[in-house]
Formats: sequence, structure tokens, C-alpha cells
Amino acid sequence: MQKVLVAGAAGYLGRHLVSELKQKGYWVRALVRSAKQQIQVSAADEIFVGQITKPETLHCIADGIDVVISAVGITRQKDGLTYMDVDYQGNANLLHEAEGSGVKKFIYISAIDGDKNRQLKIFQAKERLADELKRSSIDSTIVRPNGYFSDMGDFLNMAAQKTYGPIEFFLTFMGSDHIGQSVGNERLIDFYIEEAKKLN
Repeated sequence: MQKVLVAGAAGYLGRHLVSELKQKGYWVRALVRSAKQQIQVSAADEIFVGQITKPETLHCIADGIDVVISAVGITRQKDGLTYMDVDYQGNANLLHEAEGSGVKKFIYISAIDGDKNRQLKIFQAKERLADELKRSSIDSTIVRPNGYFSDMGDFLNMAAQKTYGPIEFFLTFMGSDHIGQSVGNERLIDFYIEEAKKLN
């Protein structure tokens, strides 16, 4: 039975990954930031409490693990932590643990078009980690999904407050190039445009 470590396990995507991996018969170790989050990943075989930004709390986290999946990343910079602190350095800390423990594969969840938009701080951090993965001896996969529905409210609010950038920037990334043109009689892009109009 393959053993998988899910980092960012208490997040929206991480919780779904833990659940799906268990259903598929994998043994799962879940990394969470605090003891309070353990209830969110109760399906995991083992729960490891550690701070990805504090490498001293990650010692031996990847021991006995075959595959690491990292869904660690922040939507916005807060609590004194930057994209570079979390999306790059935090994941790099995890990668170094994986390398030291002989992990066979590292799967990193990045973001759509990050490789084409390195001028933006969030993508600069994510792609720096992607570059490090490519140089690593560990086999790796970089997944670049578009946004999750759990993030939509945050993204729209940040766009309205100009803390993330103009609403046009958000809609560019979530526009017709990346969203299926239609689902029945509905178009997702129309939904986002209507939501954006409410914020003006």
C-alpha cells in the first residue's frame, strides 16, 4: 500500500484529497498547522502537526512516505506571512524533508498560468518552487488548476478593494480561455461577470 503525505490537509483542496485518497485505498498522513485542525482530517491514518514555515517542526514528516502532495499556498498575504514565505519557502522546507527521506514523488498544486505571469508576487513564489522541483532528484508533477469555488468570494472582494488587482485582472484569469464555454444553458464566465458588477 502506497503511503501519501498531504500537506495543507485542512484546507479546502487538502480535505478533499485526504478523503479521496482514503477511498482509493491509500495510507494517508495529513499535515495540519494546529491541533485544532485535526478534526478536519479525521479520515487520515496519521496526523502530523507542524508549521510549514518553521522547518524545525517538520523533522521526519516524510519518513516512510512514497508520495508527497502539497496543496499549501495562501490566497493573500496576511499575519506577517508573504507568498515567498509560504508558497515558496514553506514548500521548499517540505521538499527538503522529502529529499532527505527518500520520497519517490512530489506533487505540487500551483495555479493556472503561473509560469506565464512571474511578474506577479504570488506566481513568482509558486514558480520559484516549481523551478526547485525541476532541479530536485525527486520525480515531480506540477498541477496548475484554476480557482476553486471556495475562493471565489475572497477573490471578488479583494478585486473590489483593489488589494488583489483590478477586477479585469481576475476575470482575465477566470475568463473564457480557462472556463468551459457552457454547462447546459449556463456560462460560468457570465456568472463571474454578474458577481463583479455587484461590487462596483
